[in-house]
Parts: sequence; C-alpha cells; structure tokens
Amino acid sequence: MALIEPRKTVQQATKKDDVAKRFSGAARQYDDIANIQAQIATAALARLPAAMFNNALDIGCGTGRHTERLSRIATTTTGLDLAAGMVAQAKRNYPALHFVQGDAEQLPWQNAAIDMVFSSMALQWCRGPQVALAEISRVLHPGGRAELAIMVNGSFTELRQASCAAGVSLRINELFAASDWLNALSQTGLNYGTHELVEYRDEFDDILKLLRSIKGVGAGSSALGAKRQGLTRKALNQLEAAMPRNEQGPLTNTYTVLHLTLEKPF
Repeated sequence: MALIEPRKTVQQATKKDDVAKRFSGAARQYDDIANIQAQIATAALARLPAAMFNNALDIGCGTGRHTERLSRIATTTTGLDLAAGMVAQAKRNYPALHFVQGDAEQLPWQNAAIDMVFSSMALQWCRGPQVALAEISRVLHPGGRAELAIMVNGSFTELRQASCAAGVSLRINELFAASDWLNALSQTGLNYGTHELVEYRDEFDDILKLLRSIKGVGAGSSALGAKRQGLTRKALNQLEAAMPRNEQGPLTNTYTVLHLTLEKPF
C-alpha cells in the first residue's frame, strides 16, 4: 500500500472526558439535532454487504439508532460509546439490544471476537489513528470487516474562513487528516478495500443554530458557543455576514468524511 504524504504536524483530538461529558449532556436531544450525522451514518451503512454477520460492533453508537439498523444484518450486535449518557439513552431507545460504555482505544473484547466493526463519526475523537485502528484489528477475527466513517481535517472550512475574515475567535477541535488514518493502516495489519473522501453539507437559518449544532454533537470544543466564548451580538452578526450561503439562502457548514472499508487478512 502506498503511503500518503503526512502533514508536518498531527493535531491531537480534544480531551476524551470533555467529549464524553458533552455527548452525555446532548443525549436526549441528539437525534433531533444530529441530522448530518444521520446522513453520514446512513451512507456508511449502505456500504455494508448484504451478507449476515455473527458478531457486530458499533463503535460510537450514540443513541443506538444505527446500532438497530446494524442488528438487522447480524446475529449479535453490541453498541459501544464513550459517553455514559449516550449508553443510557440507547438502552432506553432499544432495550432489546446490548450497549456498553467503553473506549475505542481500549475495546473490552478478546482478540478475534468480532467479525464486523462499524463506526460513524466517532473515531475522530481518539488520541491517534494508529491505536484506534490497532484495536479494531485486534478484535476482528481473520476475514473480518470494518466499515468506518471518520470526520477529518478540512471540515468546517466555511466557519474557519468566516472566523478569520470577521476577526472573531472560535475554538474548534483540530482533526487528523485523512493521510494520518491511511498511513496508520500500514502498521495495523489491516487491508483496505476502498477509501473515499466525501463532503457533506449542513444548512442553517442563522449562525447561532450552526454554532449550537456543532457544540451539541460534540464537534466543537467545550468553549464553542456564543455564551461560553463571550461573543457579542455584533461579533455574531459579523461572523454570519462572512459565512457563505447557498442559492436558497441558508448558511452552509461542511463535514469532510473519510469512508474506509477495511479487511483483516487470514
């Protein structure tokens, strides 16, 4: 596998306790605000083969709505999430399924226990691609498959550029590049069948809704948001004026996602 030229520096994802706390706090309203996340997960699920699996794992299961869809093609399905609040909500939503709290970089399974790993919009919060992918490789049995959707560097370009243009300071989590994830594969023993970078665009009527959506689904730092960052109405207006709008009028916010189809060789 040819290596992709890495960035000069690799930014660390935000602190996990911060991520878990914010996701737990957003658990009850998450499905109402995570529209783009649902779109991305649906696209990732569509990449799965029609064949049945024995043991499937959903890393970063959130409220369980995609774990439920995964359970339709697996004999046994488990959802795992870092946030206790998300696990509790998933158990309320889907009491017939199994959900556990856990860390993607320390999966609570023995070697070769799983034959399908699915994860959408969760692994970007890991401390590093290599550890997360090595754990997936460890729990997959030979011939097992992983379907991953990972938010990468290049997301929120409109917001970052508008922030600079308006002179408004926003703290947004840094993300690993797609090249970081692809390079890490060479050290895990996993093979990839396909990889694709896809841009997904979310739309909002105003800047406050856009900022709250990012904060509410864990994509921004704990300080993101007008109240936490002390943004004045004037600053918000300047930021909104600098944001691009589509032809219909709404503000746009882009998520750049790496779709990875991986296999563990025999």
